Order: sequence, then structure tokens, then C-alpha cells
Amino acid sequence: MVKGSGGKLLGDLRLDRAGDSPLHRQIYTQIRTMILSGQLPGGTRLPSTRTLCTELNVSRITLVNAFQALASEGFLRSRAGDGTYVGDEWHNDFSFSPVSRRPELSVRAGLSTSIRGSELHKQALTSWNPEDSETFVASQVGTDLFPARTWKTLVARHSERRSIDMLGYGEPLGYLPLREAVAEYLRDSRGITPAAEQIVITTGAQQAFNALMLLMTDPGDHVWMEDPGHIAAAKAMLANGCTVHGVPIDEQGANLAATEDFPAGRLMFLTPARQHPLGVRMSLARRMEWISWANERNSWIIEDDSDSELRYRGAHLPPLFGLDRGAHVVHVGSFSKVMFPSIRVGYAVLPEDLVQPFGAAISVTGRSPSTLIQAAAADFLREGHLNSHIRRTRKIYETRQAALLEELHRQVDPFIHASPVDAGMHLIAKLPPGIDDQLLAAQLADRGVYTYALGDYVLQQPAPPALLIGFAATEARHMPDAVGYMVRALHHIGHRW
Repeated sequence: MVKGSGGKLLGDLRLDRAGDSPLHRQIYTQIRTMILSGQLPGGTRLPSTRTLCTELNVSRITLVNAFQALASEGFLRSRAGDGTYVGDEWHNDFSFSPVSRRPELSVRAGLSTSIRGSELHKQALTSWNPEDSETFVASQVGTDLFPARTWKTLVARHSERRSIDMLGYGEPLGYLPLREAVAEYLRDSRGITPAAEQIVITTGAQQAFNALMLLMTDPGDHVWMEDPGHIAAAKAMLANGCTVHGVPIDEQGANLAATEDFPAGRLMFLTPARQHPLGVRMSLARRMEWISWANERNSWIIEDDSDSELRYRGAHLPPLFGLDRGAHVVHVGSFSKVMFPSIRVGYAVLPEDLVQPFGAAISVTGRSPSTLIQAAAADFLREGHLNSHIRRTRKIYETRQAALLEELHRQVDPFIHASPVDAGMHLIAKLPPGIDDQLLAAQLADRGVYTYALGDYVLQQPAPPALLIGFAATEARHMPDAVGYMVRALHHIGHRW
């Protein structure tokens, strides 16, 4: 038992020295749980590291590693010369007990009507020519960076297996070794600890969105999402006949205070790691506000972890799934951007009682990905290839971003103004007032320059004209020519500066 000296007693800390988990991780997890449960409220002073080292019988580096991890996620903060405290965000207003009543699951899926079909047609995405050597498509990855030989070896390893589990229809919830590998990956990279049984493999994030809409909503339900917000999520909502309400974005993320006049929302769709498309990282306080909203209103939150791995600056904040104690959050991820889009492998992390109903829903939207691809992906994660690939791409994408910013400033300023981003694969390029960004994006596409218009993502909230310009797919050495090609296209359209 830790008696504590000059700080809050930490008598519940128990270290398993014979276990597989490192001691610093055990300390981190237990203190984090105490904060989330309200046992250590905001402003609580902790014992000194020297006191804790003595009473826990651990080295100082072990304790420092645990405290640094907690501080980077906003759980702890240090006052110079005055010790370590629980962050002020963790006050009593954020403490809540899991509710016993859960939202009722949808009892009918509803079929698309001609009205909804028409709405979906209006939302159709613009295609681009994949043979073009340079592209500014915001979602296009640097395929030149992917370790193709390693992937070929892994696919070949499993393609020789002629067993029914490899060549048959596959497991409805996904290949178990991949579910286990994803669980381990999320523990290491995002700090959440789901069981493999809580993870369902999907054919990308879009299948997860579609299945969740079938599962959680009926036609006519009111649902909320960020505005401007994720086009694919909006499509899934519209396809199920939902009425979509756009929540405005400020510097802390989706602004809950702006929803006072909204009808009750069945669910809220959020991209807290990097708001899509604006790139805002949701603050810790705002995350807790949304979790409290879901629990108090008995609503769902769908958390899309878009671009969380591709962060160049700033600490990762805890995902909503890891902060929620009321089991109202579903965490959705995909390997499309950290591996390659055509792999079509994603996942959903669900509360335990939602797993089987979700499995039934995805059987309506399509089967799980090829078991062969899932098996290769499991090895890619377990053998460390994905972590190595992410570390490499982060460095190169940051270089490509810098090259794009330099060329935009040199060749297109003041017509386009863009600032660096802390994460993701695209910049927001602001245009002069009065420009129709959707028309401009279409005109550029006609001339082989592919971007997205910010106006495509807008629901109800007005937004200034801007383009989403991707940098991941263009090598830094090619950026002067790529931007030069854009300049010639703009001149041909009639824009001068």
C-alpha cells in the first residue's frame, strides 16, 4: 500500500511484477483509471516521484515514463517547484456512472426511396484519373512508400494454404488473428484496451458507417455530425433516411454549445483526432463534454479515428472510446491511409453487447474482406511492419508538406493561402472571397488537377471558399512541377494574381 507523502494517498495501486505488462504501463493504467472514475478529481496533488519510487519499490525512470505518458494525454500536469497534479479538466462534472438503460437498436433497416436516391446522387464524389503522375487528391496516399516486397511475401505465405478457413467465406466477424492483432495495435498506438472479441473487421470504414446506420437509426431519425464534415458519413446517414444536423466547428472541435436549438440527436458522428476536413484536434475538455452528452441523453457517438497515426506535431489525446465508461461510443478505423486504399480492410471497436448485432448488420452490407488479405494484414501488424511503415511515412509526408507549402507560397500566393497542418495528408488552401470553390475544383479537374472543394463538405454552416490540397502522393522533388501545372490550369481558367 502506498501511504503517500505530500500528496493524495494512492492505496489502490497494485503492481504485478511477474506479469507481462511493464511496470510503467501498470502505473499509467491504474492512475488513469482512478482519474476517469473520479477517484482522483481535477486539482488533486500526487505524491512526489521520490516518495512513490520508495514506496512502490520502482526505479525513477519507471515512474517518470508513466507520468510523462499521463501528462502527454492531459491527465496530469506539473507545477514548477510545486509537484504534480491531476489536470483541471477532470473535475466532478465529468464524473459519471455507467447507465443501465441503452438506446434501443433499430428494428428495421428501411429501403432507399427515390427521394433518398436522388439526394445520394447529388452527393456523388468526383473521380480522378489514376494515371496522372501528379495528384493533389486529399485522400491519396504515397503508394511509392509502401513495402511491396514485404507484402508480397506475406500474401504468398498464406496463399499456399488451401484450407477452408483461408479459401472459404471466412468468419462473419473477421479473421480472429487479425482481430487479435488490431487489439494489440490499438493498445500500443492509441492507449485503448479492447478485447479481440470487441473488434469486428470490415471492408473499410464506409461499411462500418453503413452498418451502424442500419443498426442504430430508423428512417426519419435526427442525427448530428460535424459541419463541415465527413462526406462518407453523411452519405450513410442520408442513405438510411436520417435527418442530418450539422454541428459547427471551433478551435476546440465540434461545438456542443451550438446545439441548444437542435432536436434530440440519435447519434453524433465525430472525428476528434483530426477533424475532417478542417484538421482541428478536439480538446480534452470538449471530448469529455461529448461523452457526458451521450450518457446523459442516452445517445450514441461514432468516433472515426481518421488520420490519428499521421500526426507530425503535438501529443496524441485519448480516443473517446477509451474515455467513455458508459459504453456509448463505437470506434471506427481503417488501414486505407496507413497502408493502401485498395486493401479494403477496416475495423469497428464496439461495446460487448453490440458486437453480434453489428455482425448481423454488416452481413447486409457485404461480407468481411478476403481472408487471405486479412491473414497477410495480421502478420503485417504482428511482425512490426506497420509501425515501421508509419514511422517512415510520417517523416516523408512532413517533408512533402513543407515542399508543397513552399511552392504554393512561391507560385500561387496571394491567390491561395495555406498554413502547415499538424496531422493528416492535406492542407486547407484558402481562396479569395467570392470564389466558388466547387466550380473551381471542377474546372481544375477538367484540366487534370484534382482537389476537393471545402464546399463539398458543408451541410448547413457557411464556410469560406477553400480547396483541400493533398501532399502525400507527390514526391517533394516533383512539387515545383506539380504546383506549376496547377498555376497554368488556373491561368487557363482565367485567374491571375
